[in-house]
Amino acid sequence: MSQPRLPRHFHTSKNLRLFYLPSESIALRISVSKKNFKLAVSRNKIKRQIKDIFKKNNLLRGGAFVVLVYKPFDELKYLEASVEIVNAVESLYQKGT
Repeated sequence: MSQPRLPRHFHTSKNLRLFYLPSESIALRISVSKKNFKLAVSRNKIKRQIKDIFKKNNLLRGGAFVVLVYKPFDELKYLEASVEIVNAVESLYQKGT
């Protein structure tokens, strides 16, 4: 049984890549590679930060988001990560998707 393919990403940077899946349910999926972040503590911290950014800024309005995190994300401060994610998701909503 194969996994459904992700649609083309709507935002990419050296820190992360964002995908949007239009669907009935609201969901947030975060992928943090064990190859890039060896400690589970680091992976969990990144996941908590991203969930918190989406929750505080009310970015989950419909559909599902998939976030792929890359190694340089670890060097970002919380505010920098927040600005990048909020700007990317708001630009998606402004396009009308």
